[in-house]
Amino acid sequence: MLIKPTKKWRCPNGLDNIMIPYTYYRLVESYRDADGRTKQRTVLGLGELKELPEETDRKELARLLTEMIKVGSCSISERPVVYDTALRLYGKYLEEKAEAQRREDALAAEARAKAERDRDMGILVRLKSLQPEHSRSIGAEHLCNQILRKLGLGEFLKSRGWSDRQTVMAMIQVIMRAVHPGSELRTVRCIRENSAVCELFGVDPTSITKDSLYGSARRLYDVRRDLEDYLHNRVCSMFNMDEKIYLFDLTNTYFEGRMENSEICRFGRSKEKRSDCRIVGLGAVVNTDGMLVRTEIFEGNRQDVTTLEDVIGSLGKDAGDKKRVVVIDAGFNSESNIQWLCDNGYDYITVMRSSGVKYTESGNVVEVKDSKHQPIRLQRVEVEGGTANSLLVDSDAKATKERGMYDKATQRVEEELAKIKKGIEGKGVKNRDKIQQRLGRINSRYHGYLSCYDVEFDYDNKDRATAMRWHRNEETGPNKPQTHGKYLLQTSLDTKDETNIWMFYNVIRTVEETFKTLKTDLDIRPVFHKSDDGTKAHLHLAILAYCVVSTARYILKQKGINVRWSEILRITSAQQRVTMAGNTTDGKNVRIRKSTEPEEKLVSIQSALGISPKASCPIKFVWPPKIPSEKTNTENQLVDSD
Repeated sequence: MLIKPTKKWRCPNGLDNIMIPYTYYRLVESYRDADGRTKQRTVLGLGELKELPEETDRKELARLLTEMIKVGSCSISERPVVYDTALRLYGKYLEEKAEAQRREDALAAEARAKAERDRDMGILVRLKSLQPEHSRSIGAEHLCNQILRKLGLGEFLKSRGWSDRQTVMAMIQVIMRAVHPGSELRTVRCIRENSAVCELFGVDPTSITKDSLYGSARRLYDVRRDLEDYLHNRVCSMFNMDEKIYLFDLTNTYFEGRMENSEICRFGRSKEKRSDCRIVGLGAVVNTDGMLVRTEIFEGNRQDVTTLEDVIGSLGKDAGDKKRVVVIDAGFNSESNIQWLCDNGYDYITVMRSSGVKYTESGNVVEVKDSKHQPIRLQRVEVEGGTANSLLVDSDAKATKERGMYDKATQRVEEELAKIKKGIEGKGVKNRDKIQQRLGRINSRYHGYLSCYDVEFDYDNKDRATAMRWHRNEETGPNKPQTHGKYLLQTSLDTKDETNIWMFYNVIRTVEETFKTLKTDLDIRPVFHKSDDGTKAHLHLAILAYCVVSTARYILKQKGINVRWSEILRITSAQQRVTMAGNTTDGKNVRIRKSTEPEEKLVSIQSALGISPKASCPIKFVWPPKIPSEKTNTENQLVDSD
């Protein structure tokens, strides 16, 4: 430290128009600023120092004050006047330092008091400055998260050695497949731009990539069998389900793109009429409440009749020991399948392939009503050459539907035949081979209805048609009018209880509803993956999402709320998570992140499901706002008011 003189001016007593110069001394020290430049700052004002007129005395004073301020003591000076002056000025320094500390403590106490008032009374925000931003959906995500917690998916994965990060990733992926179904790339976009699902788990959405989702889906598929059994047992114990009937059916979905080296993607009979695409099959066993029991993925060209033993057989020996009833449609009806079911302790109900089947009536007609209160007649029959119990079902509503389909198809066939005849009589196609090709296309387009017609041609010596005539033969072809609305049920159960047999078979519509949900609501079609592993993981992820959907719908149905999943998503989409940004009255910025309050319909759904309407998010926010320094006075403060 050193003593630095400064020239100042003052007025003598009583003389305002005269200025007299004098020298004022300051104790200063040198320091370097952030840029490395040397600067000086005042430590203590010393006054005029009239008692120390000599330069050597002032240097001695600077030495003594430096030791006192930095060390707290000093050596004895040979000049008493200098030493006394140093003691006086050091006392002044201590008083000023104590006063500065008191002022700082007072300011800190005032800031703490203000923060406490803000916490108790809230903060004042200028209304005109409020702006909503970063809106993301939270209602459906919160609902699915709570259902997954009820199912215990996270507990199962952790029991298999999965890390917290892997478990959270899997739950996010299943939720997104149920709420925003799509490819992994589309899922990443929805996570970052549309959904607040990551806020439910405290995960940075930018840390989730399509590659991490690919890996998560494959890991889930690796534990598919144990996970499937775990979820099935969980829902059965949660809802005390006593399974007596298994519903089995097979569907398929098609691919967009090329799958040249695939083992499961094959050309086959597409249920969606996409014969131009390769397909993959999905078999499912469902109970009467719509809960999945077992699923299996098959090659696209696998015949339906060959899949039953693989799927039902994978349930294990315990399933057959409980004497359950397996309900299947005509596509799985074969002697080998029926024999296998009987040998493994299963009862069965199936539709008989009625082509060429002859039967005689052997019981009274029993009339029942379907879900739309339309009449259906049931009658026990004896099938010629058959050994199983058989039941004839005759439905007026089904007959009306099939008759309409028959009339529409035959009308279109006749229109096509009329076009051929017009060409023969005019300047159209007359060549025999060309005409036969056109007939083949008609038969293929209208599913064999051309066989309902006897078509005749007259040809000249050059194989050119000269005339054409046809007439309808209702005794041939598919969907004969005399069989409209009628079908035969084949069963190992006693047909004396006709009503129960029909009711057991009628629940096969449950598995049809399952496939409808998978294809429409969960969007498993088309498949864009380029590998078999990716395809299997894609389908399995949809199956896990279906477990969430079916569980939620089952709980709601028990409470009298019977709605489709798409309707639930529409209702829950109204609940969003929004950030409100604004300026406080004291010049700071504040951002409040909060979920909107659920509306009446959503509250009723959440109440029926037994979940909280408050979508809490474990994100660390600042409350109350920190008191910023002068340099950070404009920094944003983020507040979570949930």
